[in-house]
Amino acid sequence: MDMREFNGTVVRTETAVSVTFDVRPFGDRQGEAVDSYLHDVGMALQMNVFRHSKPIALLCDSNATIPTSADSWLANLHSQGVAIEIERA
Repeated sequence: MDMREFNGTVVRTETAVSVTFDVRPFGDRQGEAVDSYLHDVGMALQMNVFRHSKPIALLCDSNATIPTSADSWLANLHSQGVAIEIERA
């Protein structure tokens, strides 16, 4: 999934203290959307172009299947100080 598709489908909500990306509109592709976003953030960090200062939440269904690669990206991002979580609704 490319970021054009991600940005065109995700529901983004930003408050004064956080940013939430609701990936539930992707239906059975929620895991792919989460993985793609985490990969994109990881690559942006490597290129030193990631600029989020607020905590980020990726909201998905409780039964969404998240690929193991997303766990790796998440761990990598946490180790670099990025406040990002996968939340299940």
